[in-house]
Amino acid sequence: MHDHFVSDSMRVAVPRAAGVDVHKMQLTVAVRLHGRDGEDAQASIRIFRTDPAALQECSAWLQQHGVTSAVMEGTGVYWIAPFRALEEAGIAPQLVHAQHVKQIKGRKTDVQDALWLARVCQFGLARPSYVPPREFSELRQQCRYRRKVVADRARIRNRLQKTLDHDGLRLGGVLSDLLGLNGRRILDGLVQRHSVARILEQLTWHVRAKLEPIARTLEARLSPAALWRLSCLLQDFDAANQRLQELDALVGQALQPWERQLELLQTIPGIARSSAQAILAELGPEPTSVFPDAASLVAWAGVCPGNNESAGKRRSGRVRAGNAALRATLTECALGAARTGNSQFHGYHANMKAGIGYKRATLATAHKLLRTIYAILRDDHPYRDPKVNYESLLVKRNAPRWLRMLRKHNFLDEVRAAA
Repeated sequence: MHDHFVSDSMRVAVPRAAGVDVHKMQLTVAVRLHGRDGEDAQASIRIFRTDPAALQECSAWLQQHGVTSAVMEGTGVYWIAPFRALEEAGIAPQLVHAQHVKQIKGRKTDVQDALWLARVCQFGLARPSYVPPREFSELRQQCRYRRKVVADRARIRNRLQKTLDHDGLRLGGVLSDLLGLNGRRILDGLVQRHSVARILEQLTWHVRAKLEPIARTLEARLSPAALWRLSCLLQDFDAANQRLQELDALVGQALQPWERQLELLQTIPGIARSSAQAILAELGPEPTSVFPDAASLVAWAGVCPGNNESAGKRRSGRVRAGNAALRATLTECALGAARTGNSQFHGYHANMKAGIGYKRATLATAHKLLRTIYAILRDDHPYRDPKVNYESLLVKRNAPRWLRMLRKHNFLDEVRAAA
C-alpha cells in the first residue's frame, strides 16, 4: 500500500478568498491569495468600521484583490449588513456556524480569526449556512416580530386578569372570554366609571342568563390605581391588535406571488394561514431546491434527534440548535394536527406519547409534519391523508344534492330498478 500526497493547489476551492471577523463596530478582513507554481499563499489584512461608507470601502478593497468569495461567522445580527454589502459588490459571501470554525483557546486574536476564516474559504473547509434572499430575510423578521406581538398580547391579557382578581372582581370566572364583545363592554364601562345598571344594559342577549352573577361580581370596587392600570392595559391590548392587523397585511402582500404554496400548506392538518406564512418565510421561496431531501431540511430546522456516538456507544440524542422560530411554529402546528381526530398525526402522536412522553412526541410529530411539508412543496400537490377515505367523504357531502336532482328529474325509480 502506497501513500499518496496531494498538494494544496489540487484542493484549492477559491484561489482568491477572504475571511471577515465580524464585530459590532469593526471588521477584521484578511485576504488570502493562493500562490502559483508552488509558492506560498499571500495574505493581506485590514480593519474597517461597520458604517455604510466603510462597508463600501471594504468591498472595493476586496475587489481590488480580485476576491470572489468571503467567509464570515454568524455573529448575532452583526453579520447581516456586511453580508449584504458583499452581495451587492458581486462577492459571494458564505456564512458559517461559529462552532464549526472555532479557534483554539489561547491562540485566538481577531487577526488570527480572519486569517483562519480566509483559509476556510480558500480550501472549502466548512459548509456555508443557508441564507434566504433579501426579501425573505425581511419577511422572516416580520413574521418573527408577529410572534413577539402575539406573546405580548397574551401577557397583557394575563396582567389584566390579575389586576381584576387582585381587587376581588372575578369576572373571568363568569365570562368565558374576558376580552370578547361583552367582556370588553364591561371593562370599558368600569374604566369610564359607569354604574352597574348601565353596564348591564349594554350587554347582548348571549349573556342574559348570566346577568345576576355578573351583577354580583361587579359589586367589587376597583381602586383608582387599578382602574388606571386597567385603562393602560386595554390601550396596550388594542395597540397589539392593530399592530397584528398591519403585520398580517404586510406579510400577505409580500407573499402574494407564493399564494399557491400557501394554499398547499393550509391543506395539512394543524396549519392555518398565519402558520403557513411563518413557515414559508422561514423556508424561503424554493426550499426543495436548497435542501436535497427532507432529511436535510429537518436537520437544518432542528426537529430531529442529534448524533452523539463515541467508542460505539450512543449518548444523548438531544436535538441540536436549529431554526428556533421555525421549530416553535412547527411545534404549535403539530399540537393542532395531533388534535385532528381523522388525521394520521393524531394516531402518530398518541402512539409516540405512550413510549417517549408528551413533549418528545410533539417534537416527533413536528418532524413528521415538516417531512410532509417538504413532500407537498416538492410534488406541488395538496395534502391527502392516508387514513381518510376521500371518496366516501365526497359521496357523503354530495349525496343529498344528488338525490334531490334524481327526484326532480324522475330518475330515482330508474336507479332503483337498475339496482
